[in-house]
This record gives sequence, C-alpha cells and structure tokens, in this order.
Amino acid sequence: MVKGMLSKMPYRGPDQSGVETRDNVTLGMARLSIIDREHHKIPYADAFGKYMIVYNGEIYNHDTLKHSLRSRCHFQTASDAETVLYNFMEKGIDSLHDYNGMYAFALYDSVNKELYIARDKTGEKPLYYAYTKDYFVFASEMKCLLQVVPAELNNDAVSYRAYEFTVGAETLFKNIYSLGPGEYIRVKDGRVSVQSYWKVWDKLVDVKTDEKGILDDLAELLEDAILLRTKNCAHKYCAFISGGVDSSLVASIAKPDYIFTAHYDYDDFDELDYAKLLARHIQRDLVVITPTKEDFMRTRNDIIYHLDTPCTWTSFTLWMLFSRTKEEGLKVVMTGDGADEIFGGYHRYHLLHHDEQIHKLEAMQQYSYLINRYYGSPVDRYLRLVNRHENQYDERINGYLRESLKFYYEKAKGDVIHFMGLNDFYSTMQVLLQMADRLSMAFSIENRSPFLDYRLVQYAFSMPSKYKIRNGITKWALKEVSKKFIPKEIASRIDKRGFSAPVNKWFGWDKNGKYDRRGYKDIVFDDWIKRFGVSKNEMSIM
Repeated sequence: MVKGMLSKMPYRGPDQSGVETRDNVTLGMARLSIIDREHHKIPYADAFGKYMIVYNGEIYNHDTLKHSLRSRCHFQTASDAETVLYNFMEKGIDSLHDYNGMYAFALYDSVNKELYIARDKTGEKPLYYAYTKDYFVFASEMKCLLQVVPAELNNDAVSYRAYEFTVGAETLFKNIYSLGPGEYIRVKDGRVSVQSYWKVWDKLVDVKTDEKGILDDLAELLEDAILLRTKNCAHKYCAFISGGVDSSLVASIAKPDYIFTAHYDYDDFDELDYAKLLARHIQRDLVVITPTKEDFMRTRNDIIYHLDTPCTWTSFTLWMLFSRTKEEGLKVVMTGDGADEIFGGYHRYHLLHHDEQIHKLEAMQQYSYLINRYYGSPVDRYLRLVNRHENQYDERINGYLRESLKFYYEKAKGDVIHFMGLNDFYSTMQVLLQMADRLSMAFSIENRSPFLDYRLVQYAFSMPSKYKIRNGITKWALKEVSKKFIPKEIASRIDKRGFSAPVNKWFGWDKNGKYDRRGYKDIVFDDWIKRFGVSKNEMSIM
C-alpha cells in the first residue's frame, strides 16, 4: 500500500525512494537530494535500528545542531534528516523547538511503540492524515491518501465556503485532515492526539523601545534569514522577482545565480520595468516568461492535480515560472512569501487601521459606543472584508468567521494590525504556501521563503504595530530597511500586484470593471471534481 502511495508523487523525490516496516508501522519516503547527493538506505535509521524517520524539507541550521550532537552520535550521512533523527533521540518532541527551516517528518520509536508526525512552525511543508480504528495513514499530498480513503466531498467544509479554500484541519475530502503549522501528532496504542508546539502569540520576544534600534535589529535579522537560506545547497539557485519590495529584498541580499519574472501585456499587470531595474541593481540577467491564455488552458488540469484542490489564478503564473526553472536545471528557488502577512502589507489593512485612528481622536473619546454601532466591532468589520461567500448574511458562515476572527483578535490583545496579520498568517497565507510547495515539487524544485524564518515572524508580531503601517504606507518598517539594499524606486512602491495572472481579462470576467469571482470558481471546482472522481451526495458545497 505504501509503495502505491509513493507512486502517486514521484516528482517530490525523484532521486531515491524506500519503504521499511517495523512492528506494525510501515514508513515510505521519496527523496529529493539537495544537501547530500549520495544514496543511503531510506527511511533513515539509527545505528541500533531502534528509530526510523521519513522526512520532507530542509533544516537550515542543521550543521550547528549536528556539531553539537557529533560527539555522542554516529552519523552515517550528510543529510539533515539524520540530524533530526538523532536530535529527537536526545530531546524527544522538545527537539522541534530547535529547527529553523521547513519540514514535515514522521519518526517511529520502536522502544516505546510511538509514532510522531510533525510539521514546521509556519506551514511551508504540508502533511495530511486520515484514520479509523483500523488504520492511521499520512502523506505530503492528499492524492496519496485516496489510495486508502474514498474520494468523497466534504460538505461540512465551512471554511471553503467562507474563504474559497479550506483552513485549519479541514480539507475538501471527507475524512482527510490537514495537520496545522507548528503542530505534531502522537500515535500510541491506537490513540491519535494532535498537539501544538509553536504558535506566534506564545513566542513573542523582547524588542528595543527606540525606532532606530528596532529597524537595525530587523535589518540584521532579515539579512541573516536570507543568507541562511543560501546555504545547505550543493546547486546553483535562483529567485523569482515581481518588481516589489519583498522579492527584490530577497534577491538583493541572496545574490542568486539566476532571477526570473513573469510579464503580461496589460498596463495593470505590467511590472517588468521594476524587475529590470532590480536585475541591473544586482547585476544578474533577467529571465522573462510571457504566459498566455493558451498556456492556461493547456496546464489547468495539471495544476489542479498537483494542488489536490480547486486552485486560485495565482497558481498559474507560479506553474509557468517553475516550469522554466526546471528547464534551466535548477533545484532551489528563493521567494518572498509571507512578508505581507507578518509586516502588514495588504492594502485592505488600511480600512481597519483608519477606523482605529478615528477612535483615537481626542474629540471622539466620548463616542466609542456610537463609533462601534456605526462601524461595527473590528472583528465584524474584518469579517465583512474576508468573507468570500456569495451570501454575506449566511449566519453559519458568519458564525464560523466571527468565532475564528475573535480568537485572533484576542491573541493580538486588540491590536487590529497584528490581529489582521495573525488571521491571514493562519488562513490566507496557508493556501499560498500550499501552492508554492505543490507547484515547486511538481517540478522537483525546493522553494525557500526567508520571510518565514520563525525568528523573523516572532519579531514582526512583537514589535509595535505602528511600525507596520505609518502615514498611509504599508510594511513601513520593512520598506525603511529595504532602502539599504534595493533601488529607492522599488522601496517606495505602493502599486504592487504580485504574480496574479489576467485570467479575468482573458475570459471576460471583469465586465463593468467588476471582477466576477463565480466564473472562475465554478470552472475550477468542476475540474477538480472530475480530475479526482470526487463523489457528491445531494448537498453540494457550492
């Protein structure tokens, strides 16, 4: 069975595969070699055969950890997977706090008859699972679990109705669940328990009280996070740039061997001049791709297959970029994922931030009750912004969103900028990371995202939010820091679009200047149903 599951995703590990059984536990692994190019027996095991591990991802600080373990452990490989194995043997589940990287792994302890499955702190690497009283199965992609679990539509996926993608443990497949970022599973004696080991609000750090100190520390931390991700790589690497601050910062500090961008010939999608400016600044040739509507039609079903879920239009541009990267023979890509969520970069954040400024006016101090009646609470206001369901008055959807948003508002202690960022970090950002992982792995490429260094995330949510949005400028602190590294024309941009594709223009879904989301949503949902043979009962999630 496990071999059959592995056969569904050979692209995730084209360099080597292996399956091993201990007791009643079978682990399988498909390996993409980045650090260690040698072949070894996998799954990895300790010298006495008491523990075995299957592993997906990259621990960027593994050399430091390995050095501290070397005197007590007999390393047989140069792989970071073996470092994780021996570190777990010494510290148990507490070892998860040591890792700076993206990872998902399963480790079987044959001494205590325990299976542990863990996912990285910010959610870069995926992990799905399903279980009954008779079995427990897990994999990096849901299509593997469909070898065991029937492909049935999960009509109870309320998060899909709210966001147009699933959030938290929910997936669109009935009885298949997603392990959350910063979580692990312990399986013992037939019992399955899910626990958290890292959440942003539990890991806040002390920051300096003066502006210069904060900006200096942020610059140092940012540079270290980016440079750390240029190590552990026996290959040339590249960066995707869009012409915005985030990707330009990564490319300017990392100095990749190649840089890639996508160009669409529409004024409101055209960022090519900024990408060219950045290429001149770091003295690298710029590879430009120009995807077309025909490319979209040709690749649409392949993208849905690799995502395991109905996809957003952004995934198409990424697919085309990774496809070209594969043609160049590259295995590692650097991207700017996560900066908007942790540093306050989305323009919609202005709305709640503006409301809070009104609250703080001295003349309005006696009118907070009337202001809340007029505007609604911050939770209700953001609910209306993020709710993508057609019926904005559906109380089931609103109840779900209200409860979820209230949770993050309380964790942010009422700070609306941190609140919006926390919610988006654990919801909308997760689907972007899902796309980045699936589409890079479809071409056997590793995607590295420096802004998701857990130290940077902790710092961003610990510093006062006034450094995130100031004088109408989003990501203010990051843009101030970026002036040390990138051209001022890019550092001061306010019209950033990202890797969106003009799908609405190609298919006429922007009539009267208003984007019709339903047109795209219906098509990709139906394509997904057909591609995976998903069975629907009389009710439909749509």
